[in-house]
Amino acid sequence: MKMTAVYFEPEDWLVFREIRRFNPSDRVESIFPSPFPFYGALRSALLRKWGVKLKYAKSPEISDEQREILGNANNAGKLRLFGPFIFERDGNVRHYFPAPKNIYKVTDHCKKEYKEMPVLMLDKKVEADELKLDLAWKPEYNGASEAESAFIELNEFERLHRGESFTLDGPRGLRTENQIGVGLEKDKHVKEGMIYSITRYRFVDGGFFMLTDDEETLKLLEGIDGVFLGGKQRWANVKFCEMETHIFEPVDLNRPVAVSLLTPALFDGGIAPKSGQISNKQIVAIVGAKKVAISGWDLENNTNKPIYHAAAPGSVYYLNGSLDTGATLQESDLTDFGFGKVAFMSWEYFKGEV
Repeated sequence: MKMTAVYFEPEDWLVFREIRRFNPSDRVESIFPSPFPFYGALRSALLRKWGVKLKYAKSPEISDEQREILGNANNAGKLRLFGPFIFERDGNVRHYFPAPKNIYKVTDHCKKEYKEMPVLMLDKKVEADELKLDLAWKPEYNGASEAESAFIELNEFERLHRGESFTLDGPRGLRTENQIGVGLEKDKHVKEGMIYSITRYRFVDGGFFMLTDDEETLKLLEGIDGVFLGGKQRWANVKFCEMETHIFEPVDLNRPVAVSLLTPALFDGGIAPKSGQISNKQIVAIVGAKKVAISGWDLENNTNKPIYHAAAPGSVYYLNGSLDTGATLQESDLTDFGFGKVAFMSWEYFKGEV
């Protein structure tokens, strides 16, 4: 499948703050960003491209056609991208995605091997959010441990997708820094007792990227070479490049598949759809599913967006059949913002003795 990567390469550090109020002497963590800050940055860049003057906390004066393109807090308008993910350059461009949570490591005499969990069929099912499921597990008792990286590079994901040996490897050029900050009164004087620390990201030869296969999105973004991104609105250069990958396509139509979330998904049942199905296929087992809080800033109304509790990237859903559908889970809300994007894998039942 051919895609276009939209790269955001920051010239300085970036901050994506936790979704909570913080108090004096608090430590404020930067969190991995949701799609919302990137959509906001691109929307602002489009307004500048159109010559629209932006005023703080005021809705821009734009035409109905422009408003339809930009969308609002509840829909993405005409833009169609998903991500963000991390990239870095070390001669070549390396693309990193959330690693599926069903991967574990086996070490035997200094030999390291990564494997996918098979499914153990149970007489008495495991209950999770009112679903009755079989158990995905690590059949090795000796030498098995959790995978040490939360990321998988695209070429390794391709090998995993094909059923070949693969490794997990995270980006080396991402640094986390600590910064001391002070709160200010309206007259710009330091607010008494308001000293806090905040973490921030800094990239060495890299940054974030999003993906799209939508021609209209690419036409809209023509001529945009940079955006203001994250807290404190730091500048990030924007570039475009075509790429091709098969991880967004079902592996084998004759085998049951598993889907691994690459972006958060908003299901009506929390960590999974209430129906217990994805694309009319029953969910057999789930690995690594947990909820993450996601929000953002609604510039048009000068207020916070609602807080969504989404299934986290890396969550893996084993299905009782194959899929001939695309990589967007229609069971998720906000799919126009890129929620509910998955990569495809295959799986097997455990055939040994317990």
